[in-house]
Amino acid sequence: MSEAHPRTAVCGLMLLAVVAGAAAGCGSPAPGALRGAAQGYLPTIDQLPSPDFTVYQAPAAVGAGWLDKEGAASLGRDGFQQAATVEYYRQVALDTSNGPITVTAAVARFAAAGGAAAAMSLLDTALDHRSGAAVVSTGPLGDGGHAITQMSTLDGVSVSQIVMVWRVDNLVNSITGQGRFGGITLDDLLTVAHAQTADEEQAGPTSS
Repeated sequence: MSEAHPRTAVCGLMLLAVVAGAAAGCGSPAPGALRGAAQGYLPTIDQLPSPDFTVYQAPAAVGAGWLDKEGAASLGRDGFQQAATVEYYRQVALDTSNGPITVTAAVARFAAAGGAAAAMSLLDTALDHRSGAAVVSTGPLGDGGHAITQMSTLDGVSVSQIVMVWRVDNLVNSITGQGRFGGITLDDLLTVAHAQTADEEQAGPTSS
């Protein structure tokens, strides 16, 4: 077994969940809604579960493909305004690794909480219909969370992908983590999600 697996090989196993964004927004933010730029709500590298992560893809705006490209038009009707994503990576040996090797986080901003809730419902269904998806509970998370796991193999090593989505007011967040089966856990990603949620809940309305 080589000392490190290329990040591209791990990520090629399964579709990474990345929020897509930059489609035309619908309406104005509701009073009290979080109005900051989506990029400003992304988790930072110091909130990750291990200190050896590096930024693989810098924070950037993305288009409306999100977790489910086929649902992009529906998200637009739900008041989708903008989104951003960031990707982190650890250069470690897959077969002995603990914790996630890749973490992709994304945030999408909607005009109002009702639209974000409708988008969450659509995304929950889309995730549940992914090939080999197994639903797992996030426990209390923001205004509601949902997660699935998927399995694959690389060089004879079982790999697990965990995809989590949750809402905070008019924001919908997603985190996708990949790592060795038995090495990555839901709690690894929940640590990041709860820190991100706390930041969002404390942010309050700001100008975009």
